Amino acid sequence: MIISCEQCNKNFEVESNLIPPSGRLLQCSSCGHKWFFKKSISPTKNEKTIKIQKNKEVKARKIETKINKSDNEETKISKNEDKKVGVLSIIIVFLISFASLIVLLDTFKEPISNYFPDIDLILNSLYESLKDLSLFIKDLLQ
Repeated sequence: MIISCEQCNKNFEVESNLIPPSGRLLQCSSCGHKWFFKKSISPTKNEKTIKIQKNKEVKARKIETKINKSDNEETKISKNEDKKVGVLSIIIVFLISFASLIVLLDTFKEPISNYFPDIDLILNSLYESLKDLSLFIKDLLQ
């Protein structure tokens, strides 16, 4: 069952057996608002009766998200939903992957040298190139 906070309109999914027919005091974990909730047995306006095979009827409830907040908060919600992968994120993932590959190659240098005998020379030249690159970046920043 979906329960909506009366103050901030945040929706929560709650098992229906946790709320007795007499009702229960609830507290919103988002805003801390407390209210008394009582189950309504009558169908709500969002429930529809649909027919499926062999004339069996099933009640389906349409769940709608309610947003009754200021414009600034609505923008924050839409920004969280539109998670885009930026160029900086891709560069960071690439650098972390590259560093882990270097550590992996350095760790298993001996067994890899059986298949690629020049791995020591390649790794040493890679280390020197990385040192040169770091010195170049330090000079640019000064």
